[in-house]
Amino acid sequence: MAEATKRYAVVTGANKGIGFETVKQLASNGIVVVLTARDEKRGLEALQKLQHSGLSDRVVFHQLDVSDPASITSFADFTKTQFGKLDILVNNAGIPGAIVDGDALAASGHGKEGAIVDMSKIFVQTYELAEECIKTNYYGAKRMIEAFVPLLQLSNSPRIVNISSSNGTLKNVPNEWARGVLGDAERLTDERVDDVLGEYLKDFKEGRLESKGWPTAYVVSKAAVSAYTRIVAKKYPSFRVNCVCPGYVKTEMNHNNGLLTVEEGAESPVRLALLPNDGPSGLFFVRNEVSTFSMAESTKRYAVVTGANKGIGFEIVRQLASNGIVVVLTARDEKRGLEALQKLQRSGLSDQVVFHQLDVSDPASITSFADFIKTQFGKLDILVNNAGIGGVKLDADVGAGAGIDRSKLIQNYELAEECLQTNYYGARRMAEALISVLQLSSSPRIVNISSAMGKLENIQNKWAEGILGDAENLTEEKVDEVLKEFLKDFKEGSLASKVWPTFLSAYTVSKAAMNAYTRILAKKYPSFCINCVCPGFVKTDINRNTGILPVEEGASSPVRLALLPNGSPSGLFFIRKEVSSF
Repeated sequence: MAEATKRYAVVTGANKGIGFETVKQLASNGIVVVLTARDEKRGLEALQKLQHSGLSDRVVFHQLDVSDPASITSFADFTKTQFGKLDILVNNAGIPGAIVDGDALAASGHGKEGAIVDMSKIFVQTYELAEECIKTNYYGAKRMIEAFVPLLQLSNSPRIVNISSSNGTLKNVPNEWARGVLGDAERLTDERVDDVLGEYLKDFKEGRLESKGWPTAYVVSKAAVSAYTRIVAKKYPSFRVNCVCPGYVKTEMNHNNGLLTVEEGAESPVRLALLPNDGPSGLFFVRNEVSTFSMAESTKRYAVVTGANKGIGFEIVRQLASNGIVVVLTARDEKRGLEALQKLQRSGLSDQVVFHQLDVSDPASITSFADFIKTQFGKLDILVNNAGIGGVKLDADVGAGAGIDRSKLIQNYELAEECLQTNYYGARRMAEALISVLQLSSSPRIVNISSAMGKLENIQNKWAEGILGDAENLTEEKVDEVLKEFLKDFKEGSLASKVWPTFLSAYTVSKAAMNAYTRILAKKYPSFCINCVCPGFVKTDINRNTGILPVEEGASSPVRLALLPNGSPSGLFFIRKEVSSF
């Protein structure tokens, strides 16, 4: 059937502002949209505007008052009769719940970074306005969802987008009991949200808002909407249900004192409405960035890059920081690390990069560093395990600037042991130490810098190849066994007879182990995105700058993996940007 491919959307409170622009953008994407408004005259005028812009076949109007249960029921019946299903519901209708002094709002600097705003000078609340606000902003959205779930279940790509606000994050709810209830994702229920709203209105009526630590009705209503988003997402796992703060947009609600245009404001709800079926659900976005439901610094993303004072590591730091991420540049040598930091600061990245000394071969150094991350940032979004050494040294008589002559490379047991401790166990301990803070991220990423030399085709020892290549049965203990056997054979001088790699032996084995560990981690943490990558043959100190690629190109593939969207592949080995076999 031709009609089966059509997609249908409903946008509430859509006769103006963000709602109107959301309708326009969805219709421009080929979706049939029902523009709804409480005021029929204004709704029809909005419809005519869209028709004049060439969207006649894509937009219809229906009167709707989300604060009136009978109006919602009637509208749900219309949608069922007219379309037979619904694909997208955007709950946009909302009111401030107070009389807003536009001049005071403009003078306050509200919406600007660092502004301290006394809301009592801007909003005048009454009990009646507060009750109406909660009825519209929260119960209106909730009743719309309840009424339209049966029709959304008939869609093969059901989406619910609840327009929220950064004002509704839990940091803005001083009442500890309410904050605890709304922040307890595991035990959230409709009834518990009702309890919070009932208590708020009771305290409002009794004149105890200030003494009980309550914010405005608007803040409480949006905190409730955010909580309900998580409830619905959990209840309907096949739906994509998210809430979003579209930014501080110029609308009538704020007397056009916002910073963004309505076109910019509508972009993020529309993006969530058009998410693919494997897109995220149950999250809170501030514009296009995943945020948390509680933290002030929630929109910021934090990364750690090991071995970052030079080469690929340094360039990864620079590229991540240039993407707006706060990056911790680490190095074993404090002096060199601080010099690298200064270089980045001179290039205008002062606010995005910090330095911390770290020796990945020292468990105590890793523990201390993990404590710093937890205390300083509270979470981690990206870990790039880049620190690595060659496990060899050059003959003393080889001059600086000379290329690599295999016959001049010296391998010994101590260098091999140090190589495994740094390249494999350093990366593994970093992952283990930082897993707990990565789990607090909404988009955790681990990128292990590996090498094509670590491919199993370079491990001729059949026993070792069999263990490291058995993805189903791989464990940390099995990798340990391989490395222990390698070092034992190295010490006994039997590398060649046991068919271990003889050129860059420890380096090759360490990278094969890292690749195996990447698969173990990816399986263990399916919500993470964990991959390993060979950045190519890059000009670095480790190869005495005999590589082919500049560091900028070498860093681009690890950075791409660090910035992958949620739902991207995990547990893979890449050679530059191409997936490779192990």
